[in-house]
Amino acid sequence: MGRENRLTGGVFTEIVGTRDRISSYDRFLNVDIDLSIPHTDELVKYCNQYKNSIRMMKTNFEMLAKLEEIIMQLRSKESVADEIKLSLVREYIYARALFYREGKGTKDIRVIVGKTDVHGMDIDLLGNSVEFMELAKEKLLKVMDLEINENVKVLKNILA
Repeated sequence: MGRENRLTGGVFTEIVGTRDRISSYDRFLNVDIDLSIPHTDELVKYCNQYKNSIRMMKTNFEMLAKLEEIIMQLRSKESVADEIKLSLVREYIYARALFYREGKGTKDIRVIVGKTDVHGMDIDLLGNSVEFMELAKEKLLKVMDLEINENVKVLKNILA
């Protein structure tokens, strides 16, 4: 999965905050608080201008971040056949591929393709099986489409 940065790296997705991560612009504004820098009139004036500008552009940033997420997801979907990795966890065979999702620690998506009692435990053999890899691809595409469709709905709400 050497293409991680190119397939799952965005610009505005890193700027706009999530439930778990403070936005870059808020982190920037908090530097003076974190470093106990005194608030002079001049500093307050420019910080307020910055805050007002962010407030005016925030919806645009959120829209751009959501568009980036959808674009990254569609790129991953289009190249999924080249990115599938298989793994075993207990009796289950998992397939994973690069896939950006806001708020998720990992930049991949995983599905259970089957059980080892049906398909066997040899990952190399399964990885070379056209039939098994098609099944893995099909299952990954299904969950990718669900995520993409949900993000398209969110984007439509932002634009409404």
